[in-house]
Amino acid sequence: MADEHVYIRSLEHFAGTPDRPRLGIGVETRDRPGPAYKAGVFSEDTVWIQLQGGLLVAKVRVKIAWRGEYSRIDEVRKRAGDAQVSESFWSGRPRGGYAVVAAFEQERWIEPHWGGPRTYGYEWIVLESDAKRKSWLDKKEPPRGGEDLRAKFLSARERSFSGS
Repeated sequence: MADEHVYIRSLEHFAGTPDRPRLGIGVETRDRPGPAYKAGVFSEDTVWIQLQGGLLVAKVRVKIAWRGEYSRIDEVRKRAGDAQVSESFWSGRPRGGYAVVAAFEQERWIEPHWGGPRTYGYEWIVLESDAKRKSWLDKKEPPRGGEDLRAKFLSARERSFSGS
């Protein structure tokens, strides 16, 4: 059975059309082994895409993934291949450390809903138990000011993320 994950991405790093996301890849880079590095990410795993701020917006499947140590962030960027990722996506990442790069396929939008507890800066969550799956994927009430984020996401998606 394939594993499930939550991958958290900021709105400025989304792409796609109103009909379909175009995320391409998921990346975890940390100076110490992070959740995806420790647990591994494999072909056919399911990844729920969460907008930074707590809004679950898409679901993808992992086509193929790489996990390894790196000494220069360029090595990870090279693994990302021709995925259209903005320069700001790479800024602030550790120069060396541990990384996972997963290529996505079967990308689709889901009805946006609030889920997950606080992330404490993690960008990748492994749903290794029923309790963790429930805490991350069950629908929740929006946080204070959250409806603004939902509206901003829906508007950006309608414009195909141009001018986000």
